[in-house]
Formats: sequence, structure tokens, C-alpha cells
Amino acid sequence: MTTIKTTVYLNAADYRKLKSLAADEGRSAAELVREAVAEYTARATELPWPRSIGIMDSGIPDLAERYEEMMDGFGAEGLDEPHTAIKPQLHPRHYDD
Repeated sequence: MTTIKTTVYLNAADYRKLKSLAADEGRSAAELVREAVAEYTARATELPWPRSIGIMDSGIPDLAERYEEMMDGFGAEGLDEPHTAIKPQLHPRHYDD
């Protein structure tokens, strides 16, 4: 890991708490600061979940546990003929348009 030296100004009370925590944990204050910055930057740059996640109930209580079994063979149709495009299967009402 490449490190870069920097200077951070802390208020006196926070610095005392930091030094005390570091001593209690047998670590350096710098190590605690690096850990705190790493946790903060990871959390601040994390992509949010799409709002659509969790808005629907499938009605299948064990879906998460059985998804591999349920998806077995999904998308396999047409894979034996690699040069043939898979045609979409439209709902019959789309043919009336």
C-alpha cells in the first residue's frame, strides 16, 4: 500500500480522545485516523441501492434460498444454435397493434 503524508488539524478534545482510544487499543493515533478515513470514504462513495429493490413481494417465501433451482435452464433456449438470433416472445396482445 502506498501512503501519502498529510497534516490534519484536530480540536484538542478530539485529539485527546483519539490518543486515549489508540492507547487503549495498543494502536497508533495515525492508524485509527487511517481506518476512520477508509471507512468514511468507502461509505461515502458506495452506490445506493436502486429504489425499486424490495418494493415487491413475490409471494414465494423461500425465493432467495431456491433461486438457483428456479433459474435452472433460464435463458438456455437457443444456445445450441449460436448463429441464430433468439426471437423475443411477445405477449399475444402485442400482435393486435
